[in-house]
Amino acid sequence: MEFIAVTYRSRAHTLRFHEFLKDNGIYSEIINTPKEAGVGCGLSVKTDPKYFSAIKKAVRITELKSFAGFFLVKNYGGKRSVTSI
Repeated sequence: MEFIAVTYRSRAHTLRFHEFLKDNGIYSEIINTPKEAGVGCGLSVKTDPKYFSAIKKAVRITELKSFAGFFLVKNYGGKRSVTSI
């Protein structure tokens, strides 16, 4: 299983970005930021990698200044890898 975690340094911005995606028909949910990412406010927006191009566009459109990065999270066989993308 893999997903993209979109991280912000502000909880308010994380929630605002999640609402923006929801309002625009892009599935997402709020999760705890993977500790391996080492950035952000503790919350992230989780979404499917198939939406990555739309997510990048949404980050540009929303212009939320506390954006911290994108991370690809892979969970396989009880192990997790987190890679900045």
